[in-house]
Amino acid sequence: MLEIGKKNILEISEVRADGYILKDMVDGDTLFMRRLELPEGAEVGKQVEVFIFMNAKREMVPTTMMPYIMPGEFGYLFVDEVSKAGALLDWGLSRPLFLPSREMTMRMRVDRSYLVYVYYDLVTRQIIATSRIDQYLNVSPAKYEFNDEVDILIASRHERGYKVIVNNAHWGMIYESEIFQEIEIGALYTGYVKNVREDGKIDISLQPLGFKVTDDLSEIIMDELHKNNGILRVSDRSDAGLIAEMFGCSKKSFKKSIGVLFKQRLIEIHEDYICLV
Repeated sequence: MLEIGKKNILEISEVRADGYILKDMVDGDTLFMRRLELPEGAEVGKQVEVFIFMNAKREMVPTTMMPYIMPGEFGYLFVDEVSKAGALLDWGLSRPLFLPSREMTMRMRVDRSYLVYVYYDLVTRQIIATSRIDQYLNVSPAKYEFNDEVDILIASRHERGYKVIVNNAHWGMIYESEIFQEIEIGALYTGYVKNVREDGKIDISLQPLGFKVTDDLSEIIMDELHKNNGILRVSDRSDAGLIAEMFGCSKKSFKKSIGVLFKQRLIEIHEDYICLV
């Protein structure tokens, strides 16, 4: 079955001078695709992965290009054109993505990017975008466990850190005091669940949590000590910024790790440095 707004695996059933006839291998439905979409030498029987969207005539169009954001996902897209009807967004395909004026939450400007949600509209039978993203988040309960690995999108700056979208489904937060790397609004990262609050929002860490982290960090510290003749100019009294720069972790995690190494009699801890025993 041909699915609009999704990746489809189709088979070349006929080669023409101007393009190809692609056939769905389940129900036999066919679509025409322009020749320039496939490399020279594409033959009958070859399977191709395509994305299907609707053109202005509401006809299904297959393309081997994939959009920057798939339907059902959130992300930042640049505006190509604005009119009373709405905005046209660049989503990586030959036909721009339409965001109706009724779906705008702010005045949009050309060449600026905005956070949107992409979906298939059953009324117009078109894939469209909306900036009314709240109605598509926290729809279902946040069923996560401590330290679960999740995909996060950096949505916006917040006075306490950054608001993030977790697994394309829930709001989350990364606190400023727990960020030890450069992050960019609109970028995708791997995160780890710290806590699910009563309001359904999720506290996220960019580093994995728990005892394994301490073990991994201890190994990194020992490796750095061996690479630097057994001494590092950092200690439990060092500035948190220096520790984050050197090891990409919080001062608390660092102190816990060197404490473990000290108890194992592997290192000595001094006022401004640590060293191998």
